[in-house]
Amino acid sequence: MRSFWVVLCLVVAGGLIGCANNSEVSQEGSQYEAALRQARTCGEVLEAIQEDAIAKADLELKAFVDESYYGRGGLVIFDGVAEGGFLDSGGLAPTASDDSGDAPSGVSDTNRQVASVDEADIVKVGDGGTKLYVIRGNGFHEFDSWPAADTSKVADLEIEGNAIEMFVEGDRAVVFSNVYGVVALDDGDLCSGGGGGPEPVGITADEAYYYCGRSYVKTTVISLEGDTPEVIREIYVDGYYTSSRRHDDIVRAVVQTNMQQPPTVPQLWEFLYSVEPYPETREEEIARARIWAMVAKAAIRETTLEQWLPAWGERIDGEVQEQSPQCSDFYSPSPGFTGYGMTQILGIDIDGGGEATITSILGWASQVYANADVLILTQPDYGWFDRDIDHDRTAVHRFAVSFERQRTPYQGSGFVPGVVSDQFSIDERGGVIRIATTRTTWQEFSNADVWIPPVTHNFVSTMSLDEGQLIVVGATPPLAEGERIFSARFIGDIGYIVTFRQIDPLFAIDLSNPENPRVLGELKIPGFSDYMHPLGDDHLLTIGRDIDEQTQFDNGTALQIFDVSDPTKPVQKFKALVGEGFSEANHNHKAFNFYADKGLLAFPFVSYEGNFSSTLELWDVSAENGFSRRGSVDHSTLVTNDCGNWMPPVNGGFVGDAFYYDCGYLPQVSRGVFIDEYIYSISHGGVLVHNVGDLETTVATATY
Repeated sequence: MRSFWVVLCLVVAGGLIGCANNSEVSQEGSQYEAALRQARTCGEVLEAIQEDAIAKADLELKAFVDESYYGRGGLVIFDGVAEGGFLDSGGLAPTASDDSGDAPSGVSDTNRQVASVDEADIVKVGDGGTKLYVIRGNGFHEFDSWPAADTSKVADLEIEGNAIEMFVEGDRAVVFSNVYGVVALDDGDLCSGGGGGPEPVGITADEAYYYCGRSYVKTTVISLEGDTPEVIREIYVDGYYTSSRRHDDIVRAVVQTNMQQPPTVPQLWEFLYSVEPYPETREEEIARARIWAMVAKAAIRETTLEQWLPAWGERIDGEVQEQSPQCSDFYSPSPGFTGYGMTQILGIDIDGGGEATITSILGWASQVYANADVLILTQPDYGWFDRDIDHDRTAVHRFAVSFERQRTPYQGSGFVPGVVSDQFSIDERGGVIRIATTRTTWQEFSNADVWIPPVTHNFVSTMSLDEGQLIVVGATPPLAEGERIFSARFIGDIGYIVTFRQIDPLFAIDLSNPENPRVLGELKIPGFSDYMHPLGDDHLLTIGRDIDEQTQFDNGTALQIFDVSDPTKPVQKFKALVGEGFSEANHNHKAFNFYADKGLLAFPFVSYEGNFSSTLELWDVSAENGFSRRGSVDHSTLVTNDCGNWMPPVNGGFVGDAFYYDCGYLPQVSRGVFIDEYIYSISHGGVLVHNVGDLETTVATATY
């Protein structure tokens, strides 16, 4: 059994303005190198794209000649409440009490990283708890959810493509879905490797867009004013959905696109081996590769903007109409600094309509963070191995956001060492960005040409904006050698990180004086935490894995409470084993719902103890008394409603002690929502309602 270990580091991030004393971070290089250049015209956009492609061709040639194609850096660059804090009520959105019982006294909604900024999810609560909205497959479903006993589905709306996530605000909903083959925007050109190539071979024109069309993120704006939901706006953006945020009526979606290389630009391996005679020696390979670089760069200079830019469009008067590129909101880093692709930020006003805006950044972004003032993107520098440094690093880009305007203007950039694991490793407070990273340093070959494995260290850095640059103003020393950050959380001026590999102490580090960071305390703990949630001012509630300290056997999902009231003496106060299995909450904070006012925690859990089961777990959580399991809600009875009658084990599948046939959706429980004294569990089969004090008696059942 693979061993898992942990370090939990408490980082006090006060007093952040000053110069970093950690030379390993301060020598990260000129922050101007990370800066994005804004284009003024479409001609400048084309020039930036061509310069970047030419730089990548030079890097690819260098890697091939140096035989580092699969070595350090590899082929990756060629693969094609309180701000900055937490919901004080742990996701609680209290509503006014109504003695008549016409409205619930309190509800819980999506678990957010920042209280004032909504995050999209598959389940949303509306109208103060009287409505529940669920997306499933290609369906948008509206439920009356109050009174609890009368919960029922009242309306459906078919969504084009596969629904991913959604927002609900007032009388508007916004659903993001994955759509393929938008005929008005592409003609199946992926079969030919990009626009302008030969017609697809072996399929009809009608089949071309279906089998070879690009993937689009569709944003569907829905009116909830009438008796049935009604689509009022549809926007298509070439690429893949990454994340989104809502600032009141302003919604921003981050979309990544592959940005296919034009077919007129030859690929290296095709150039090397598509024409006989093939090169027989290493010298012949290198000579042909050098010729490829010259040919490729010449071809790049002849490309047009249409061959590079992803398409986007909007349905107007019933027809999808392609929209012009917004070239003045295009940004590019220094040539060759990023992997192929493009990051686009779509901004719309869901209530007032108006123009949709698209901010484009050359290269893929890895993580997204937003609060009430900024949106931060992190972008790994995939060309770092040619920059005379021996470790990886990440560019941090800061953009401004508004609750009133849908544009996302650029403010500045800078580098931090290493890479960012998830959105919770990023935070901004009082103009200062706090960011946790894991740095991998590659060693040189020994005299005997023996490969030496890379070494990892971890950092928490602080960055401040200064005339368009994000300057590192403070940092911890390297932490937990040989380990990687597994989770992080910033709460006020305190930051927490969890790392794991081969040691398991809990460190407390004081950064109140950025020039003199010092370790305050240490505690050994087994297992690791995937997600950390504030439990009052002095405790952390976590979900993760329990690992036997002696045998390293994985005992399953575990809950823990840490007392961090004294950073010099952090204490593991309580631990409870959920069981052998896993929860979506281990990797998705939106599946973790802590109802602070009642001290109740709900999360989905898939158990593999005995027969497979999927349930919603309900636990009492208290900093004083620890954990107490109330029970769970099972949706297996909804399988018959979703799949028809039970079938014998012929061409069937196994669920519990019964067999079923051709079930489109298993009743896997995915979310739990609190409305007043009731827990609403949502699965692919439907919605079950229970009083939190009686999980044995079903109050209401509503199916799709």
